[in-house]
Amino acid sequence: MANRALSIDKWPTLACTAVSALAALCAGCGQEDPPVEPEATVQPYHPLVPGATWQYAHSNWNEVVTLAAAEPVDGAAAFLISDSPNPSDDLRSDAVITSIGGRVVRLLKDEYLVGSGDSATLTSSVSYGVGFTRFNEDWANQQVGYTETPEYVRIETPPGGTPRAPEDRRHTFEVMNLHEEVSTPLGPFDCIVIKRTKDWEAEEDGVDASDADTKTFWFARGVGKVQERNDETGNTEVLTDYEIPGL
Repeated sequence: MANRALSIDKWPTLACTAVSALAALCAGCGQEDPPVEPEATVQPYHPLVPGATWQYAHSNWNEVVTLAAAEPVDGAAAFLISDSPNPSDDLRSDAVITSIGGRVVRLLKDEYLVGSGDSATLTSSVSYGVGFTRFNEDWANQQVGYTETPEYVRIETPPGGTPRAPEDRRHTFEVMNLHEEVSTPLGPFDCIVIKRTKDWEAEEDGVDASDADTKTFWFARGVGKVQERNDETGNTEVLTDYEIPGL
């Protein structure tokens, strides 16, 4: 009987505990789960969006660059990037680019001489094998001082002519800074800084001779190229306007 009396003595405590638990449960039923904040989308440094345009101020002229959809290449999305003619030589170009695992590469390039009435005459066509690297999104995951030297095979073909001998070429890219503020007419941009240096010797660099110059590039997420400097001539181009649909 003593044991039974002891159990009865515990009833008030057990009852209170049960009532408290039930009250907490009921209170919880009336509360909504806190909203889950969506993860922020990390924008690429080299957006590939059809309809995008960029405008750059050079020392003595303004350049307009446009991006349009192109025929897929080996099942991958491809894009046609075009620039306005340089008044110093009246040359402009169309290039086919794509992204391979985050590496944006140039596959083909046609160069034109622009005449009166905006007529354009093809002066040369160039293919780049696996692709001439424009930007690699993985550079943002590396340390300052990181370098890589991707290789490609360049073949130039004159209009109506036969392709010239293939040339093995490569550039060395170095991460100079992961966060550098660049001032532009649009305001400041936080940029990754990449230096590109040629790593080949050739008797003639061809129509895309500027690819042989050492250059430094500044790219911003969700924007693209913000600034470019030719380290050999000192010529610099700066972003003055841009529009990227959906970004």
